[in-house]
Amino acid sequence: MSNKVKNMRSLLLILFSAISLSVSAQTITVQGNVKDTSGEPVIGASVVEKGNTANGTITDLDGNFSIKVDGKKTLVISYIGMKTQEIAVQGRKTINVQMVDDSKALDEVVVIGYGTVNKRDLTGSVASVSSKDLAAVPVASATEALTGKLAGVSITTTEGSPDADIKIRVRGGGSLSQDNSPLYIVDGFPVSSISDIAPSEIQSIDVLKDASSTAIYGARGANGVIIVTTKSGKEGKTQVDFGASFGFKQVTKLTEVLSPYDFVAYQREIGSLDYGNFADMDIWRSIGGTDYQDEMFGRTGNQQQYNINVSGGTKQMTYSVSYAHNEEKSIMLNSGFKKDNVNAKIKSELNKWMTLDFNARLSYSTVDGLCVGADTNESNAAYSSLGNAVVFRPVSSLKNSDDDEENSSAQQKSPLERLLATDKTRNTFNQNYNVGLNWKPFKNWTFRSEFGYGWKYDDTEQYWGVDAVSNSKYGYNGQPQAYLLREKTMSWRNANTVTYDNKKLFKGRDKLNVLLGHEVSSSQKKSIENVSVAFPVTMNFDDMKANMGAGKALANQSTIAAKENILSFFGRVNYSMMDKYLLAVTVRADGSSKFSSGNRWGVFPSAALAWRVSDEAFMSNTHDWLSALKLRLSFGTAGNNRINSGLLATTYSLGGNDARNPFFNGESTTMLEHGTNLYNPDLKWETTVTRNLGLDYGFWNNRISGAIDLYWNTTKDLLMRTEIPSLSGYNYQYKNFGQTSNKGVELSVSAVLFDKKNFSLNFNANISYNRNHIDKLNTDSPWQSSNWSGSTMAKYEDFRVEKGGRLGEVWGYKTNGHYTVYDPVTNPTGELVWGGSEWALKDGMQDNSPTITGGKYYPGGLKLECDKDGKPLKQRLGNTIAPTTGGFGLDGRVGNFDFNVFFNYSVGNVIVNGTKLASAFRSGSRNGYNLNNDFRLSNRYTWIDPETGLNLSSSSTDVLNTYGDMTAAGLRLNEINANANMYNPASATTMQLIDYAVEKASFLRLNNVTIGYSLPKAIVKKAFMQNVRIYLTGYNLLCWTNYSGADPEVDTSSKKNAMTPGVDYAAYPKSRTFVGGINVTF
Repeated sequence: MSNKVKNMRSLLLILFSAISLSVSAQTITVQGNVKDTSGEPVIGASVVEKGNTANGTITDLDGNFSIKVDGKKTLVISYIGMKTQEIAVQGRKTINVQMVDDSKALDEVVVIGYGTVNKRDLTGSVASVSSKDLAAVPVASATEALTGKLAGVSITTTEGSPDADIKIRVRGGGSLSQDNSPLYIVDGFPVSSISDIAPSEIQSIDVLKDASSTAIYGARGANGVIIVTTKSGKEGKTQVDFGASFGFKQVTKLTEVLSPYDFVAYQREIGSLDYGNFADMDIWRSIGGTDYQDEMFGRTGNQQQYNINVSGGTKQMTYSVSYAHNEEKSIMLNSGFKKDNVNAKIKSELNKWMTLDFNARLSYSTVDGLCVGADTNESNAAYSSLGNAVVFRPVSSLKNSDDDEENSSAQQKSPLERLLATDKTRNTFNQNYNVGLNWKPFKNWTFRSEFGYGWKYDDTEQYWGVDAVSNSKYGYNGQPQAYLLREKTMSWRNANTVTYDNKKLFKGRDKLNVLLGHEVSSSQKKSIENVSVAFPVTMNFDDMKANMGAGKALANQSTIAAKENILSFFGRVNYSMMDKYLLAVTVRADGSSKFSSGNRWGVFPSAALAWRVSDEAFMSNTHDWLSALKLRLSFGTAGNNRINSGLLATTYSLGGNDARNPFFNGESTTMLEHGTNLYNPDLKWETTVTRNLGLDYGFWNNRISGAIDLYWNTTKDLLMRTEIPSLSGYNYQYKNFGQTSNKGVELSVSAVLFDKKNFSLNFNANISYNRNHIDKLNTDSPWQSSNWSGSTMAKYEDFRVEKGGRLGEVWGYKTNGHYTVYDPVTNPTGELVWGGSEWALKDGMQDNSPTITGGKYYPGGLKLECDKDGKPLKQRLGNTIAPTTGGFGLDGRVGNFDFNVFFNYSVGNVIVNGTKLASAFRSGSRNGYNLNNDFRLSNRYTWIDPETGLNLSSSSTDVLNTYGDMTAAGLRLNEINANANMYNPASATTMQLIDYAVEKASFLRLNNVTIGYSLPKAIVKKAFMQNVRIYLTGYNLLCWTNYSGADPEVDTSSKKNAMTPGVDYAAYPKSRTFVGGINVTF
């Protein structure tokens, strides 16, 4: 080998060695650990090489990481909600990092219409609840998670049944006769309710409150928008979250009723001799009697929940799949529910320009038992088992009554017997599928197309045995009946958007985001109803289910509703100048099939400005204590079209099975009849104009933060359902007229009181004040009737809706004590004298209270406030809508223990206690019905002389022989009843609303208390788990209120008539719940 070749080889060897040494010197393995300020490991933090995102990793369960990188490069460590850090490697092989919270991000990304935005960049009024908040206090539904937590969002659970209606109102709502519920959006898809979503599936709930944020939804955003985002997968190892809980519940409060002794005393007073001789009355003191409320609602219920979520993914695909099961045996016999939820989300990167996401959400629920108000085969709630549980006799008479069933309870079945003879099940199956495609062909440009389809199947089956069929609106009393209802709702939507997002405008000084979009949606509901009556009396539930043909089938009732179609075009521009001055402009045009061609389209614009004052140079000397200060101002419009389809033309349908149909050959025959609503082709959009002034603040690195908002909303061209003359052949017609306004203020605050390694304490609170006002309203009559108990009340017209007033104004009569017998010496202020055959007013006195209470004067009879002519005065008694609502709470941790305490409150409203009023008078000639405990013998006016047992309210031979004359008998009544607080209920045989039943309903509720314990990490890791937490939670633990009813948070009337909210009658009582559970993360 020549020297030349040898030299060449040596040179190459030296060169190769040098290169190898150089490469070895540049690429090293860096290991380290990432922790937060409390010393806990940060799991899943991103560690990447700066400028080369392909080279990266995430921290493990202990916060450790390992990465190969050039020793001269820089590592970028980031985690959601914490400040991103850049650390130069400088040849080091070990790098430990402590991450701190990012005060600028405020730890929140808020979901808005067709996009997201950092909370600090918001220009509108938005409130949020995060998955962290949901995990801290386990709840049974999404609505429970919102109760009392958000300023300006009022939530009322109308009663305590498993499928109770839940009213959510954002800033009061502007409509009078129509639905004021907000628009619900779940993963982009509009839904009718969020009660079927498992809380364990929820990532965040965002509530859009002003038009600058809701206008992007146009027609449907007038009453606010609630956006629910379910959990998505994250890049990294597969994570499994499991939760399980078990709890029990008991009724919190029931209406107190008369004891058997007081009940029998009352029966004697109304002339009933069915309960023995007066001399034997004391025997009833030792009789326990039956409280049917306790029999029906007194059992201890239980509930159990299980949920599991599997999530993870790679850079190319992330996934999240969850299942949740919730089951409850409720406090009322034969009532309860089961719910199963499945949610699956997949996001896949098809290539570097295109991603595909898919979401499927399925829920199946079964609800058993009766709920509030009238049963399906009853005409009103007065006949219901729930309504009669209060007034049904506690003891049976000693002999059978010959009175008819209408006037006596002796022959009626008890509420318990009727309940046990009723079998009701409602099955609901919800399916929602959404698929979206994102395409980014150019820098800063994103095209998105999404399509969603939804089905909802709602099946109700109800069977009544013999004991439950006594007042059926279908007739055929005393024979078993069956009712089947099948409802199906189908909906679909397609939305297409293009977004231009430039965050480096003018060399990074400004940011511009432009969104343009188009959406079309459609929905339709179909239903069929089957009723069969007159089954053989020997048949039980299973017999009827297996032999439906054994009953007499009434005419099927089927409906195919008109399609509800909406076509929309929308756009939004967000501009940020110098990261201090923010502008948002939105416009949406909606075309609805509910309106005729001339009124079909509505255009809803909005604009908002925000100024981040704290970032100005002249505020630089405040940075040590002022973290954030932002002013917001917005103005905009939104629409409402929440009326039924098909109101533009006359519609016809077969008469219902409870209609007065003609008879041919002895058989009832249905006939074609027009609807109850007269068509109106001139209907147009109801429009809400909102104005909002807000202030977001933060102090001392956001240890104290919150927001203040002032708003003024005006709703005009109200879609009103109005009564029209019966001569037209119709009952109602929808028209546009009237205007309402809501003005209010909202305040929210969060404070980090302590934040140490082993101890933290946080406080949060919110308060809202809303004042509703009816600015314009042209109606023939201002009166509205709640009709809460059918014919039990002689007349309703208990709510007044008029210009200058407010929604929820209750009107009735004020009580003025009770009548006493006049005597110039012993009782000169008495009102009554004996008139020869009956009691009458003394000379010179004018008082016509009996025109309301039954027509006759009696000692102990109810007196009402009257005008100078003696006519009872109908007066305003209060308002059922609370102007002030809110909540406050504390949460924190001590070592491995954590705790959460939350209160919610409502101030300034009244409730119409219908249950109390319906059990406060005789109601015609009814015998055998009980009263509430205010009318116990020791508290009320009595006509029975306890020494003689004689009834002194009217003349009789025994009374005259004993007392000489009725005047003497009357003075004896004065003596007996000197300390009586309540009128004699037997004196009132008719009734209208009186202030006795209108009660202040302000309350402070200890909503929930949770105590949790997380097992030490050292123990958990040995079992190959990330986290294990056990907890105990109590719900509805205490409620401080002056309301005498079961619960002050109730509304059983507005579902039937939106203009008569706040009545409590025949309500399923609420319960107190204790739950223990465990959460495990693998």
